[in-house]
Amino acid sequence: MVTAAEKPTTEVRRSFSLRFVAAGAGLLCTFLMTIVAYRALDARQAAVFFAILAALSIGPMVGRLGLGPNVIRLLPAAKTADEAKQIASDHLRATAVLSLITAPFIGLIATWPLRGDSQYWPVLLLTVAVVVVESMRLTLSDIFAAHGRVGMAVLTTHHIRSTIVLPAVALLLFAFDKSSLTEVLGVYTAVATIQLAIALTVGRAEVSLTTRGHLRALRDPIRHGAKLFVLDLSAFVCLPATIWLANFAFAPHDAAIYAAAATLALQVTILESLASLAVTPAVAREWVLGNRERVVSILAAVATLGSLVTLVIVAFLAILGETVVSWAYGPSMAAAGPLLLVLAAGGIAKTALGGNITMLVISDNIDRAAWSAFAVLVVAVPAGIAAAFAGGPMALAIVSACAVTLTAVVQWLSARSVLDDTPRPSLDVRASLATFR
Repeated sequence: MVTAAEKPTTEVRRSFSLRFVAAGAGLLCTFLMTIVAYRALDARQAAVFFAILAALSIGPMVGRLGLGPNVIRLLPAAKTADEAKQIASDHLRATAVLSLITAPFIGLIATWPLRGDSQYWPVLLLTVAVVVVESMRLTLSDIFAAHGRVGMAVLTTHHIRSTIVLPAVALLLFAFDKSSLTEVLGVYTAVATIQLAIALTVGRAEVSLTTRGHLRALRDPIRHGAKLFVLDLSAFVCLPATIWLANFAFAPHDAAIYAAAATLALQVTILESLASLAVTPAVAREWVLGNRERVVSILAAVATLGSLVTLVIVAFLAILGETVVSWAYGPSMAAAGPLLLVLAAGGIAKTALGGNITMLVISDNIDRAAWSAFAVLVVAVPAGIAAAFAGGPMALAIVSACAVTLTAVVQWLSARSVLDDTPRPSLDVRASLATFR
């Protein structure tokens, strides 16, 4: 039987383990999917496909407007099951409303380079549809996580969707000698929709789209979520959004090279993202119970272990990155190797200091976290645009890596200014491992 003291680390260990397995499969499938897309589609369609992958990152951020972290923050404080269901349902309905409004704009930006092509409108509509579906499913995943339903929280992640999509697309390509972007995206949309329908059915005890309430009941979730959205927006602008910028600033081949490097670089810091998703629900409950030192020790252990793995990955890329990229995509993509190394190195600070954002959120210092992220945006946006148009792919990669690092450092300084103690990595790896035993 799990004791009260053991429960948070047990949940974190189980959640992280399941998410790690799911992410491993998802990342491999995403990597293979980028290879399939690059080899099966022409340069223009491949570049747009990479931009749509980025849209599946920013789309749910905009459509959820910070509602995911907010529902994780609020559900531990709910006093009854009915109150918890109302909170969850309000957040899911708010996600539906916001994503229906914002997804068309995201779709327009992602598919703009395809304008004038006969596929443009089908691809645009499918992109909008899949962004809405992804947004709602990810909010459901956060609701499951807040309730401690680790298995369902993992099954509703985009990693599982990526794992299912690859064989489905492979079957499509096997059945037809030459497939189009419309067909590939149609498979994405179908898989995502089925995944959402299953999640809604399984989670009907915790959440409902038809729960009583008026649209004004969505005001508070949206207001609080908007502050958290700035954190997501900052993370997106610093790296994923540069894929869109590359599509506007570079020739199709250069854009595809940069997009491939950026897409792979996003996976390097996956451990930090997985750890954040795994620990946030558990440490939020611990914070409500007053176990502040326990929260810091868990987040510090995560930072130590995550930093170690990230450093190993970056070292591997420094030695064999260009060779691996050339082997996977072909000699024409060799230039993506150095870009990948620079972008991946930018994630070291993110992994080491990312726990400070979690601390600011669960300690109700959302305003400070949001303003810190906004300050980075003010610098990163003009710097990125200037680098792309004046310096080219490598200049954009360097600015992106610096922006990711700056975000982590600024949030760490913000946390130090308002909290008695903050998580940071240490050299004692054994002690960090012992935290989760």
